[in-house]
Amino acid sequence: MEKKYFTIQEVARQFGVAPSLVRFWEKAFSGILKPNKNSKGARRYQAKDIAQLRYIYRLVKEKGYSLAGARKVIQQHGSAPAIAPAEVVERLHALRAFLVALKKDID
Repeated sequence: MEKKYFTIQEVARQFGVAPSLVRFWEKAFSGILKPNKNSKGARRYQAKDIAQLRYIYRLVKEKGYSLAGARKVIQQHGSAPAIAPAEVVERLHALRAFLVALKKDID
């Protein structure tokens, strides 16, 4: 059974960042990222929130966008692109077949 909610500590650990950065991104992308909060105010992130954070992380940390630039990209292209797990597996199989064929051509 998969976990439904994740704490800010668990989410921060997934991305290798401090929880304060996750909170900062939540404020910077307030219209986009809205985790649930329990009665004590602790944030509870769902899979959709983590996917959104992954998209923000990719734009800001990996592609080097500024926060304003990342916000603009998200507003223009919508939220994080969702790829079904079956599609990921299909793409990986196709990639593997291509690499095997390429290896045969080289040998």
